[in-house]
Amino acid sequence: MKSRITLALVALLAPAALSAQTPAELQKQIEQLKIQLKAIEEKAAAAQAVDERLVKVETKVSGMNIAWSGELRTRFDSAQEHFKPYQQFMGFMQTPSGPAAGMPMPIAQPVGAQDWSNSVQWSTRLRLNMGMTINENAKIMGRLVMYKIHGGADVPTFNGTPNTISTAFTAGQTPATDALLVERASLVYHFNSVASILSIGRQNTSDGPPFEVREGGERQATPQALAVNATIDGIGWKFQLDKLGFPEDTLLGLCYGVGYESGFGGGGNVKSNQNIVGMDFAKFNGTNPSAIAPVVGSIGPLKDTTVLGVMFDMPLLFQLGESVQSANLYLGYNRMGNMTDIPFGNTINFPIPGQTPSTQYVSATANLGDMDQFTATWKHKIGDTFTYFVSAGYLKSLPNGKVSQYGAYWTFPSVMPAGYPTGLTQLSGFGGLMGDPNKSQTATAYYTGVRYDPTPEFGFGVEFNHGSPRWWTYTPATGEYTDKLGARGDVWEGYIQWRFAKNAGLRLGVIDYKYSTAMSGWQIGPSAQPGQNWESAMNLANNPMLQYSYPATLRNFYASLEVRF
Repeated sequence: MKSRITLALVALLAPAALSAQTPAELQKQIEQLKIQLKAIEEKAAAAQAVDERLVKVETKVSGMNIAWSGELRTRFDSAQEHFKPYQQFMGFMQTPSGPAAGMPMPIAQPVGAQDWSNSVQWSTRLRLNMGMTINENAKIMGRLVMYKIHGGADVPTFNGTPNTISTAFTAGQTPATDALLVERASLVYHFNSVASILSIGRQNTSDGPPFEVREGGERQATPQALAVNATIDGIGWKFQLDKLGFPEDTLLGLCYGVGYESGFGGGGNVKSNQNIVGMDFAKFNGTNPSAIAPVVGSIGPLKDTTVLGVMFDMPLLFQLGESVQSANLYLGYNRMGNMTDIPFGNTINFPIPGQTPSTQYVSATANLGDMDQFTATWKHKIGDTFTYFVSAGYLKSLPNGKVSQYGAYWTFPSVMPAGYPTGLTQLSGFGGLMGDPNKSQTATAYYTGVRYDPTPEFGFGVEFNHGSPRWWTYTPATGEYTDKLGARGDVWEGYIQWRFAKNAGLRLGVIDYKYSTAMSGWQIGPSAQPGQNWESAMNLANNPMLQYSYPATLRNFYASLEVRF
């Protein structure tokens, strides 16, 4: 730049120099040109310095920019449900005569078999993935999501399933509002000196393995889908085991999360809180519904519900014959401590017998105990075309003797025969952990599937999962019409996927649910009556007495247009 300016000035001023008439005047003019040239050179140098500084700033800002990607899914669902006959629990009334006159007698309305159909339902889900590199060791990762049923209510009517209560656990996983919700937001730091990775914030805990097989993409989360598919806040630390002789990218991880913060609006900071938890039927004689009185429960203090987990991931790469094989082994354990009864949030028509349906806030009423959860998954990809997986889960409850306060109550007289209760007593409700507040119970499930991709543009697959009568998993939703991995019974799914453009695809599928036991998706349940077997009492084929109806079968046809960008 300096040489170009000098040549331009010489060319411009040369005629004036040549026209000088005396050597003295020429010398004077040359000296003036030297002074002017020096001033111009100083200004050029200053401009160059500013330009270099701006380049450095722009480079730094560019390196700190957020990198965006995302996906848009528009889905059509058509569902048909069948309900077997059951007894609709309505509350209690006084026994009119006999030795037990005046004592509570359950009221149940017989409900015959029903068929229900929602032939047209549209939904839109938008996910925005974001990432920002802070330095060579640290980065920030996040995902914003909007998931909305076309024309759906922001607060759905409660239908007996836990995913119709608006909670932080289901943020972005169940249809809600048209607002962008934060599904993931964490700081990830690599400690190269100790070969470990620290993650703090809203963790990657949704759509974990082996869900990526069905989606035809990459692994999305750390926990296995059969264990956890919800929004969890906490901290995770993974250790790379390559130096110990394990295959490359083998990880051992520890995590800690909070599922319910009792000290923030949950009654943890006071000795007791209050909430309407049920209705008192003691004065109801069958004809005077105005005598049914609301029951206000004393809630608290509550403890935080926590999740402490351990995970082991080991990838394998090997060759059989002329085919390259890749496989993954995932092992996981979670201790869920101080579990509560109801996830807090807003709902309509919450199960309080006799109460007029209305929008209301519901809250946890008691810590019910702990839960141990074990899961294992084997995923095997043969070449580039065929993949299969097998996943299994095992639960063991550790109840503390407490039950949910939500339910139906009866006020017994102060003078009662020996062995009978006195005062306000809960007669039925949502019950304790896994349907038994006093004894440890177990449950099992398995999940398996295959996928075949004959061409890069076309793939199809089949999946099957089964849950035992008390099965529960931390999966309030998985982007389906209704959650399948929490089902107590059998679920089949078949699908085809056609990638008709570089980043766009069409998916067609059917999911067939056959439920065996009521209250799929709940970690709690009413206890069996004396002399009853719990599994038999909750069996949908046995005309059970239920507070809310549960389908025996559900068939869901779907078609979705999926675009990644």
